[in-house]
Amino acid sequence: MKQAIHLLEPSLLTPDKYFKVYSMDPSLLFVKIGGQFYDETSDDEAPLVLGLVMMLLRKLFLNKLKDQRETEIDKQVNDDPQVLRNKKQNFDIPLQAIKKVELKTKSTKHTNGTDNGVLFLYMEDGTEKKYTIPSFVTRKAVINFFESQGIVVATV
Repeated sequence: MKQAIHLLEPSLLTPDKYFKVYSMDPSLLFVKIGGQFYDETSDDEAPLVLGLVMMLLRKLFLNKLKDQRETEIDKQVNDDPQVLRNKKQNFDIPLQAIKKVELKTKSTKHTNGTDNGVLFLYMEDGTEKKYTIPSFVTRKAVINFFESQGIVVATV
């Protein structure tokens, strides 16, 4: 099994994208697993009626679908990752393209404070990518993941 972490790509105007990121030396493979409904903790922070509806939907449908999808993706990563790379919503980031990684420990308002901070990937071409760390992923796991790739993570 390849080493992996979960990250959320936040968006103000479109649904968030929920990725499982795999270590695929010499790159990181970002595979989209889902969208807005990624974290059970967010149900607790939602308004009462919406939170109850989401909790019910999650228990009846969403968790099962997410788990099935993630199992299929894990198998595909081990069998033939090129199939995943060919899908529009997935992408690779070469390790040498990452100039710097910063982890901001303060949670964001975007997720109603249910996250474990924000991860910034600063790229060699001058662009930056921003990802929210879901509540069920520890900061230490994120740091260990990147450091195992030879990338130092600065905590700010």
